[in-house]
Amino acid sequence: MPETPVDVHDGSTPCEHDIGVHDPPGRETDRSIHPEPPSSCVQSRPDHPLRTGVATPVGAHDSSSRLWYVWPRLSAARPVSLPGVMSMTLHEAQLTLTARQDGRTDIDRRYDSDRAFLRDPAPPRQDSTGTAVVDLFSSLGGLTYGALKGLEEANRPGHLRLAIDNDPAPLRVLGDTLNDARSIASVDLRSLLVPIAQRTTSAERDLFGGVPRGSALLLAGPPCQGHSALNNHTRHDDPRNDLYLSIARVARLIEPKAIVVENVQWVERDRRSAVALCASALEELGYEVTSRRLDLSRLGVPQTRIRHILVATRHQAFRWNLPHITTRDVRWTIEDLLDHRGTSAFDLPSRPSPENQARIDWLFEHDAHDLPNRLRPPCHRSEHSYRSMYGRLRWYQPAQTITSGFGSMGQGRYVHPLRRRTLTPHEAARLQCLPDFVSLTTETRKTALSTMIGNAAPPLMATRIVEALIDQALI
Repeated sequence: MPETPVDVHDGSTPCEHDIGVHDPPGRETDRSIHPEPPSSCVQSRPDHPLRTGVATPVGAHDSSSRLWYVWPRLSAARPVSLPGVMSMTLHEAQLTLTARQDGRTDIDRRYDSDRAFLRDPAPPRQDSTGTAVVDLFSSLGGLTYGALKGLEEANRPGHLRLAIDNDPAPLRVLGDTLNDARSIASVDLRSLLVPIAQRTTSAERDLFGGVPRGSALLLAGPPCQGHSALNNHTRHDDPRNDLYLSIARVARLIEPKAIVVENVQWVERDRRSAVALCASALEELGYEVTSRRLDLSRLGVPQTRIRHILVATRHQAFRWNLPHITTRDVRWTIEDLLDHRGTSAFDLPSRPSPENQARIDWLFEHDAHDLPNRLRPPCHRSEHSYRSMYGRLRWYQPAQTITSGFGSMGQGRYVHPLRRRTLTPHEAARLQCLPDFVSLTTETRKTALSTMIGNAAPPLMATRIVEALIDQALI
């Protein structure tokens, strides 16, 4: 889904080509160099602009409603996390890894498994006897693919029972990918669902009647444009934000075991209190509800991307003891595509204007990653915080947030690190953690491809949540 990058907008209004994609001051600095943080930054700073923050206090995912500012440098005293261990110092972690050297560690296996997942040409196996997955506002199925991977890795059978979206194009991709057109429905839930307290209608029964009550996993990614910092017109006060209440209505209809909802990090600022109303309604239905803002780069997603995640479960609350995964970079994600020669729109970069090609050439000729103001178009030369625009990605760092503008260097830092061009849709999909088995090669429209890829929820995010739900015996 389109959203603001991790950093916080400084309040200025970009021209129409900026679309809110930028780096904060200092983000352009090589993150392999970590000077000591100022003393004012090593404590909880809810008023501090989010620059290198993660959604965790030191050592465990955030148990408060605030983001913590965490300096990226590891020290011997900084707690870290390994699978099966709540918290340990770096020294203790090193000892633990040494003790496991007689076999492959969980970290090694996850590293290999995630990369194999991205490169896999075959979709995940489905078993209709296992956990039924229902995906609301599914787009092309990012949350579904991640959930199925999490179930499969735990040797738990699962299958997509129902995916709903009001846009038929990404739904077709999802149906083609899983070879299952019967489980997708192009429906506008705003017109179909009735308020949560009313009796079930025949239309609702027709749509959800085949979902097993009491055992499903409900996923949802409501359209986030109403909350996004890219939307300067109706931000935090948009009727689309009310779609959160439809999640509670569906929960009443199918009584899922667990509910996972993802959105942009600022969704809780909605003036209509959509998240709070949804959480209250779910609690009335007997769910334990908890939410966090998570830095997805700590979960294995190779982007600087922060999302708000709400989890509702029966009987006991979800615990946010998620694994901290070593940051994956652009190289880890798309290295095998360097010499890939596809002929479909999926593997072809956008053709830049002569002016933008000259700007790309300048970046390479000067071994630079940021374009000087004097070389930008006149509308982009004023004082601004959009430093990533017209920028070049770094090979050994995560990408910035991938949006639908990845084909234009004027939309963000989307110039390939090693090639004189912008990202191809294939490379952007990989950075979104969309595996190669997703049926995007048949889409010939560049705009449609860009929108679907930019709107996708990274599957590996869902994988980590589902793994934790299984570990905690919540599904």
